[in-house]
Amino acid sequence: MFYHQTKSQIYVQGDITAMANLSGFHDSTNCMSLAQEMYMFTITNSFVGDSIIIKDMSSGMVLASDVNTTGANPWTTTLMPMSMPPIVPDFMLSGGMAFFGGTPMKFINSSDTIFNVISFYQLPVPNPCIYGNVSGQVYIDNNSDCNYNSGDIALQSIPVSAAINFSTGSNSQSAYTGSTGAYSMQLQQSWMTNYSVSIPSNYQFIFPSTACSPASYTFTSLPQTGVDFSLQCTSNVDVQSSAAAPASARPAIPFIVHPYVSNTGCDTASGILTLIKDPNTNYNASLSTNPATYVNGDTLQWNYNQLSNLSTGAYWTSFFAGVHLTPNTSVNIGDTLCFQVSSTILSSDVNPINNQYSFCIPVVNSYDPNAKEVMPKGEGIAGNIPLNTNHLDYTIHFQNTGNAVAFNVSIIDTLDIDIEPSSLRILGASHSMSPQWLAPNVVKFNFSNIMLPDSNADEAKSHGQIRFSVNLKTGLPLGTQIKNKAHIYFDSNPAIVTNTTLNTLANPSSMQIFGNQSSILVYPNPATDELSIQIESMSNELGNVTFYSLNNQLVKQVQLLTKQTKVDIHQLPSGIYIMKVIYGNEYKVLKFVKE
Repeated sequence: MFYHQTKSQIYVQGDITAMANLSGFHDSTNCMSLAQEMYMFTITNSFVGDSIIIKDMSSGMVLASDVNTTGANPWTTTLMPMSMPPIVPDFMLSGGMAFFGGTPMKFINSSDTIFNVISFYQLPVPNPCIYGNVSGQVYIDNNSDCNYNSGDIALQSIPVSAAINFSTGSNSQSAYTGSTGAYSMQLQQSWMTNYSVSIPSNYQFIFPSTACSPASYTFTSLPQTGVDFSLQCTSNVDVQSSAAAPASARPAIPFIVHPYVSNTGCDTASGILTLIKDPNTNYNASLSTNPATYVNGDTLQWNYNQLSNLSTGAYWTSFFAGVHLTPNTSVNIGDTLCFQVSSTILSSDVNPINNQYSFCIPVVNSYDPNAKEVMPKGEGIAGNIPLNTNHLDYTIHFQNTGNAVAFNVSIIDTLDIDIEPSSLRILGASHSMSPQWLAPNVVKFNFSNIMLPDSNADEAKSHGQIRFSVNLKTGLPLGTQIKNKAHIYFDSNPAIVTNTTLNTLANPSSMQIFGNQSSILVYPNPATDELSIQIESMSNELGNVTFYSLNNQLVKQVQLLTKQTKVDIHQLPSGIYIMKVIYGNEYKVLKFVKE
């Protein structure tokens, strides 16, 4: 390991004196160079609440900051802004040097500012690691001659992986094939003992290993060329269904879900793609691409035909749909929108498990940072909680979004009349805090001398919270509502009023994932030996119930012959299952716990 320390640089403006120290070292074990930038500030004429801020001059982003909480004068502090990439791998060296270049910064203290501080650092690396290349091609070998020639089909977008073993450990690397099926990787050769090159194991379903295309290649030296995978077709297919979706959703804001079905096999596949959408979303066919050919409630279906992985020269061809959905206004932060995608299982399908795919999207939203939340949150807008709930846990969040430090913060909370005040217990606080009773059911939380920085100076430290637990009074009737909100005071400013939490004593029957709000009751949940399924419907059609493990494997299926059915589950292993009940045009999908 080679260590290097660069020279220091001093900047002065008004009350600010900044000394820059840039240092770095070369990690020969992991073949990379690392750098660190550190700035030591001395602020004269400082005072309590004084601050130093480092900002990116281009974006205005705060890279680092600190606040004088002691009143020291002069005040000294050290900050590490991370304005430049901290790592340079050995294969990116130029002329035996690792170059680190930082973004232009400015240092701000009250009316004094130092502009255009640019971090630039270069580290000599006298003995960098050695690298070598491994390359090859992935294609369908139609004439089985182990060579890529006329009539063969290059496969693009194939992940090729290299698992590398070193005398000091191991790691892995991967690359994707291009339009000609070719791939290339730079592998670390220093301290390498051997490495293996392979394509995903699911290819063995369709393309069994041969002398031309083994499951993997193993080598002990670099470079290596012609590491080809000459795949030969069989009559097997592997139909897979999945979906692409955004990472989150917002109430009343449209988004697109892309359910799709793919075929890995050489032979063609046809069938039906099904999407069961969350009932809290509204489908708009006119704004969707490739609209569903069949819609029944929350069930959307499409016919797909003649899918083959050979038609475009790619790994597979896929049937895609773009489903335009809008969450309704009843969803809010902390909720999830859940979906299920499935496709027809063919007799020649070698892996039917991947014909089903379930996923959920969390609901996010903009929010007042001064907010209150309750656990359990409860179900629906009314926050329904079981009648036998004996306590509630509250969290009050606050944040200083002003433009100066907050010296004191206080919170006044008036407990609901159905709360037992004497049961209040403090569960935790972000800062030193002392509670006091202002009235029998009015509690005040005092954060004295909290010195809470504003969000512009230090966003991470501008937050605080208080958590407490209270018991409900005994004997409360069904339908009782428990409401709560808090008033937050920053110094002498007017109160900021949080949202009002709401819980309603009810009797939730299950933890529903998604369904069409039909009158299908499943109880008890959890259960040990027997489940009761009750259908409240005018329809006299038959139905069925299916149980899936969390990896989407079908474990049990029962036909519903009447509107009241008891299902024997004593043979199911203990655990969590996905349960789907279908009766005519009604359905419910829920999580079920077998004890």
